[in-house]
Amino acid sequence: MLSALRKSVAGSSQAICRRRMATVAPTLVQSKLNTQSKVSKPTIRKVADPIKPVYLTMSSFTGKSKGAKKAVALDPTVFDHPIRRDILHLCVVHHLDSLRQGTASTKTRAEVAGSRRKIRPQKGSGRARLGDRQSPMLRGGGVAFGPKPRDFSTKLNRKVIQMGMRVALTMKLREQRLGVLQRINWWSHKTATLNSRLDGLGWRTGTLFVTGESEVPARMRLASRNLRGIECRTVTDLVVYDIVKWRRVVLDIAAVNALERSLGKGWLEISDSERVVSDIPHSSAEEVEAST
Repeated sequence: MLSALRKSVAGSSQAICRRRMATVAPTLVQSKLNTQSKVSKPTIRKVADPIKPVYLTMSSFTGKSKGAKKAVALDPTVFDHPIRRDILHLCVVHHLDSLRQGTASTKTRAEVAGSRRKIRPQKGSGRARLGDRQSPMLRGGGVAFGPKPRDFSTKLNRKVIQMGMRVALTMKLREQRLGVLQRINWWSHKTATLNSRLDGLGWRTGTLFVTGESEVPARMRLASRNLRGIECRTVTDLVVYDIVKWRRVVLDIAAVNALERSLGKGWLEISDSERVVSDIPHSSAEEVEAST
């Protein structure tokens, strides 16, 4: 009786399974054939926008130009980098740590000269117990946990420092405190002539001149060395702290080329003929105000 019941139940379940497969399978096969019969359309990819240079109005040391204003084409990977204040903080702290001398030194009780004799007996005097004269509690004794010569310099990856340089230059450009000259040179070694010209430009205080040449031109160096708030430096000696510290940074074309060679990513190559452009619209050029 039980065996007959089991056989009937097994036969009904197999029939149900066959019936379900018979109804489902044709629809799956038909859907696959329909999808294969359709012609696949080619996917359209959006072309990325071409990298365009950033234009900055060129400044002049000799005076206002009578013709059209000239602009300097700058690499956006160097002068239009996303702002990262944390990277600037790391670079500034890294530079300031390297400037610390770390020569402070004190003598411990083992290094102070004097007798090692116990000052008075341990008991019987009615006063506090004392050891030798080198105790840190006594005047003229050693120093407990005093400073010793040490190295305060910290390590920072080269790529982080390069990113900090890009961020600092971008901040100066966006704050309109970055200027570009054809060449950082002055016709006289007299300080008074350079001082009057810088007053006319509004660059008298807090201006750092950076040149891409091997050394600062002699006349410019002699004329500016007695001016407070003015400093000249080569691009090899430039660090992130200098760009952050000085209110205004003025580069020459050679310095711009050197910075783009060392910091650029190679996505945009600007030749010497394309570096200086005339008749640039006002909307595409950043003005460097003299009042900054």
